[in-house]
Amino acid sequence: MNKRNMTRQLICLSFIVCQLLLSVVLTACSSDNDSSTPAPVETAIVETLNVDVIMPVEVRSMWQSAIDLAIANIEAAQKNLPKQVKLNLRYHDESASDLEQTVYSLCYPKEGDDTCHLILGPYRSSMAEMVLANAAQRRVPVMMPDVTSDEVQRIMDGKPYAWFMTESDVTACEAFMNLGSSNSIRNAALIYSNDRYGNSFRNWFGYMATEFGVNVDPYFLRSYKSGQDMTDIFEQIEKAAADKGESCMVLIAVSSDNDYKQLIKQAIAARDRMGILDSWSSLVTYFVSDVGDSPAVYSAGLPLYGLSPAAATMSGFDTYYYSLYKENAPNGAAQVYDALMIAALGAAKRAGNPSGPDQLILDGEKVEYRDEPYGPNLSDWMRALVADKSGTVTTWTVDGLNKAFRLLSQGQNPNLTGATGKLLFDSKMHNTILQTTYWLWMTSGEGERLPLITFSTHGDDGQVATLPTWEWQKRNRQDFEDVHVDHDLPYVKDHWALVVSPSTTWANYRHQADVLAVYQTLRQHGYDDDHIVLICEDNLANAPENKYPGKVYVDNPTTSGGSFSDDDNVRKNAVVDYHFTDLQMDDIRKIILGDTDGGRLPQVLRTTAESNLFIFWSGHGADGRGMCWSDGSGSEVFTGERMRDILKELNDRDGYRRCMLAIETCFSGLIGEAIVGLPDVVAITAANTVEPSKADVHNRELGVFLSNAFSRAFRISINNDPEITLRDLFYNLARTTTGSHVTLYNDVNYGSVYSLNAGDYFPE
Repeated sequence: MNKRNMTRQLICLSFIVCQLLLSVVLTACSSDNDSSTPAPVETAIVETLNVDVIMPVEVRSMWQSAIDLAIANIEAAQKNLPKQVKLNLRYHDESASDLEQTVYSLCYPKEGDDTCHLILGPYRSSMAEMVLANAAQRRVPVMMPDVTSDEVQRIMDGKPYAWFMTESDVTACEAFMNLGSSNSIRNAALIYSNDRYGNSFRNWFGYMATEFGVNVDPYFLRSYKSGQDMTDIFEQIEKAAADKGESCMVLIAVSSDNDYKQLIKQAIAARDRMGILDSWSSLVTYFVSDVGDSPAVYSAGLPLYGLSPAAATMSGFDTYYYSLYKENAPNGAAQVYDALMIAALGAAKRAGNPSGPDQLILDGEKVEYRDEPYGPNLSDWMRALVADKSGTVTTWTVDGLNKAFRLLSQGQNPNLTGATGKLLFDSKMHNTILQTTYWLWMTSGEGERLPLITFSTHGDDGQVATLPTWEWQKRNRQDFEDVHVDHDLPYVKDHWALVVSPSTTWANYRHQADVLAVYQTLRQHGYDDDHIVLICEDNLANAPENKYPGKVYVDNPTTSGGSFSDDDNVRKNAVVDYHFTDLQMDDIRKIILGDTDGGRLPQVLRTTAESNLFIFWSGHGADGRGMCWSDGSGSEVFTGERMRDILKELNDRDGYRRCMLAIETCFSGLIGEAIVGLPDVVAITAANTVEPSKADVHNRELGVFLSNAFSRAFRISINNDPEITLRDLFYNLARTTTGSHVTLYNDVNYGSVYSLNAGDYFPE
C-alpha cells in the first residue's frame, strides 16, 4: 500500500469515528444531570489543596486551557455543596536551574510555609526521578500526565505516591509497529535522544519490531545528541529503501522541539542530496513521538505522522474542548484534566468518609505507615477513589462531577470515568493507568495537524486495538528441526563452568547477584569450586549502600512485608576466583584455554575432549557490538567474534565435548550469531541482536534491581528440572522472559534440541 492510499484510508476512518463521536457528544455533557441538587447553604466549608505545577513554560502554555477547564468544572460542580474542595495552583518552571531546591522546599517546607499537597508534573521523564525522590518520605502525591519512560514506571512500581496518567512508551512503540506492519511497511529505523525519554523507545523498538515482523538494521538504531548532524544517516536510510524497493518507517523520539526541528531539517537535506523532490515519492515515512506534537514540528517542512496521548474517543472531551477553544486539544490535555479531577475528588472522599479522614480501608486492609505521616494521605484517598468500580458511574463533565461530589459527601464511592476513559489503574497500587488512547495524526509540514484515527491497548468505544503489552503470552517465533548430529563424542568425564560479571557499581547490583546465584545453582548440581571459575567484583556484600552487610539477594522475600532469610543470601560460601577489575580482557581467553600465564591466573579451565563446558555472562551489551567490558560505557567490548575465536581455538585443541553459552546482556544475540557454525556449541541469549534485555525484581529498600528477567527464568527452569530438554528450556524462557526475545543459536551444529538436555551441564 502506498502512502497516499494509506493516508486516504486513515482519513476515511477518521471521518467515520468523528461522525459517531458527534452523535453522542451533545449528550455527553448533560447525561449525568440529576434534579436532586441540594438546596443552597449559607456557608460552605472549603478545603484548599495547594497544587504545585512543575512543567516548562511552553508546556504550561500548551496545557493552560485544560487546566483552566478542570478548575472551572470542579468549582461549578460543587456549587451549593456544604463541603467543597478548592485547588490552588502554584506554577514552577521545570527548566529553572534551581528546580531541585524548589522541589525539596515543597516536599520539606519550612515552618510557616504553605504545605504542598500535590505536585502536578513534571513533564519530562528525565526530571521525574528527582521529583519522586524528594516526594518519597512525605509521600507527597506526584501526578505525571506524560512521564512515559518505561524504566521510571518500572522503578516506581509500588510507590503509592507516584501517579502515571499515560502508559509507558512500550505501548507507543507497539502502536507504531502495529501501524507500520498493518500497512505493509517491512523495515524500520529509530533516531532517539540519549536520555530517559529516548532510551525508553530504544529499549522496546527492536522488541516490538520482532513481534510485528518488521525488519530492523542495527546500524539504523542511532542515538542522537543535540547539535549532532545525522544527515548522512538519513541519506543511508533513504538509499537502503530505494535499493531494496521496500518501504521503511523512521521513528524520531527526542526530547525537545529544537531537536525535532534540527533532525527534520537534516532529513530534508538528505532527500535533497538524493534528488527526491516530492516527499510522497519516497519509500521512507517519518514518524515522531508525542514530544513532537507541537506547532514548531508541524511547520518544519517535512510530511510526518505522529502518535500522542489523547482523550478517549467517546468521552466527548476533544469535541467539547474544540467547541470552547476552536482548536484541537493538545497531547496530554485529557490526562492533565483527569489528574486534577482525581485530586479534587480524592480530597472530597477523605472529607466525606464516615469513619473520619484517618481511617481508610483499601483492598480490604487498613492503610497504615510506620513512618510519619502515619495515616493515609491524599494519595491513598485518591487510590481508594479509583480502585472501587462498584458504584454509580459518573463522568468528567460538570454534571458528572456534581454527582460524584454528592456521592462522596454521602460516604459512597462513584465509578469514575474521565476524559481519558474508564480510569482503570493497576490492581497492585492503583496509581498507574492501564488504558491510554492515542491519536494518530499527520502533517504536510506546512503548519497544520490532521488527526486521523485513535489507537488504544483495549479497543473500547470503536478505537483500533493493539495487543496487550505487559501481560501478553509471548509468541514463540523460533522453530527447530529435529536434527541428528553425530560427532562421535566420547563419554562425559567432567564438567566445568565459567561465570562472569563485568559490572562493578551498586546500580548494576543485578549482574553480580545473577552470577552469584548461578554459582550457587552449579554447586547444588554437583560442581566443586575447583571446576568453577567465578569472576565478579564482589563489592556488593560490604558496600556502604547495603542494608544487609555481608549478604547479596537475587529475589525479594516471598511474603508481603517479609524479610530475607539467611538461605536467600547468594553470596554465602561463594568462592570468588578473580575480581573483575584485576583482569584484562585477554585474560578470559587464557582462563578458557587453561593458560595460567606463569601462575598469575591460578584458577583456569582444565577441560579436555571429555569435558562439558558451561559459560554464563551477565552484564551490559553495546548496541551493534557485543558484551561491554565494563559497567556499560561500551568503551571496550568483548565481541562475538572474540568469543568465537576463543571457542574455535579450544575446539581445535579438543578442549571440550559440548559447550553451552547462556548470555544475559542487551543485544546478546550478537554473541549467538557469532558462534554459529562451531561444532557442538549452543548459545541461548536473553535478547536478539537489536533489542535490550530487561531487568527484573526491583527491591524498594535497596533501591536496585536484584536480577534480570532471563537469568531469573533460567535458574528457575534448571532448578525445577535439571534434565529439561533444550527445546523445552528455550520455550520456558521465551514464555517467561518479558520484554525481550530469548533466542537459541547453532542448534543445527549441536544436535537435537528435542533429545539433548540441560543435564549435560547440570548433572545432579
